[in-house]
Amino acid sequence: MFRHLSPLTINAMMRVMPIHSRVNLQPAMVCLFTDIRTGVEKARTDFQRGDVAFMAAGGLICIFVAAAKSGRPLNPIGKVESGIELFDEVRLGDVVSLRAEIA
Repeated sequence: MFRHLSPLTINAMMRVMPIHSRVNLQPAMVCLFTDIRTGVEKARTDFQRGDVAFMAAGGLICIFVAAAKSGRPLNPIGKVESGIELFDEVRLGDVVSLRAEIA
């Protein structure tokens, strides 16, 4: 996660880490449901494979598995640096856990 991309969203996420969520599959992205509520900030609609964004309207963390243009503006929050191929294999309803690893 890159705090400079969407600082309010990242701060909200860090307060609730670790996040355990069921997977919802959309074309070109894997979505994780959260209870995070924050507004739109520095929103974009074009994303590449590995980009991670937050949909403020639904409280979803979106991991892009292919290049895509979103119909809604999403807050960019980071990029998957390694292991993106794991998201190619997830199925609807799988549980994914996200945790902060501070280096």
